[in-house]
Amino acid sequence: PELRRLARVMGPAVLAGGVVQINLLVGRQVGSFFDGAVAWLSYADRLYQLPLGVVGAAIGVVLLPDLSRRLSAGDASGGRDAVNRAAEFTLALTLPAAVALVLIPGPIVSVLFQRGAFGPADAAATALAVAVYGAGLPAFVLQKVISPLYYARHDTRTPFRFAVHAMLINAAVAIGLAPFLGFIAAALGTTVAGWVMLLQLWRGAAVMGEAAAPDLRLRRGLPRIAAACLAMAAVLLAGRVLLDPALVAGTIRYFALAALVAAGMASYALAVLALGGLRSTDLRAALRRGGG
Repeated sequence: PELRRLARVMGPAVLAGGVVQINLLVGRQVGSFFDGAVAWLSYADRLYQLPLGVVGAAIGVVLLPDLSRRLSAGDASGGRDAVNRAAEFTLALTLPAAVALVLIPGPIVSVLFQRGAFGPADAAATALAVAVYGAGLPAFVLQKVISPLYYARHDTRTPFRFAVHAMLINAAVAIGLAPFLGFIAAALGTTVAGWVMLLQLWRGAAVMGEAAAPDLRLRRGLPRIAAACLAMAAVLLAGRVLLDPALVAGTIRYFALAALVAAGMASYALAVLALGGLRSTDLRAALRRGGG
């Protein structure tokens, strides 16, 4: 009986991994109809997967085990706090990364990849894909916050069903818009599907009661995080104008990009702490929980 129960729980989760691979295959197939697009999409995928992997791993190590323990123990109030803090930290780390990928993909791609056969046209196409993927980054990471609400209840079928719906949306957008938008339809399909998946998870979790409800602190913190991102955006745009000659000048461009990114990070950190979007004491407490 226990083995059958395990199979019922694990089966949809394993199949969901197959859905992810199908989404990747659809994107690559659409890209294969356009010269160079598979490489452009691959480079862009690497860039947006970096913050996705880092933040997703941080959530898994620091916050989500606490969520699972609380929900399994029937502690709805504690589970709600864990979910909301996970969402808070996720947005605090992911939104600025998404803003950077959307606003300055050109300098990032040209400095990191433009050399040899990978010319300015390739860099421009890749930068466009990076911006489109970046717009979906918050959705991809927030999925990792909401999904455990289902898994803690041993419900893997519902997320799998949602993943199939998102897969169909991805295919429809990527294939349907490719004749009009070209290769970028593949990236757009991925981003739209990511937001559709998040919306389904969020709406489905609404019936789970207190554990899935956003608390007052999250509702107050989100506008402050967004305001800090706007401050960072202004710094990035101004910095790009000031550093534009250096961003295309040989070896200096690496230092120029590092300076631009550092300025953006510093401005965001100062703004989010000053506005109260994220408290340093909470961050240290979360890190201590992860270390313990």
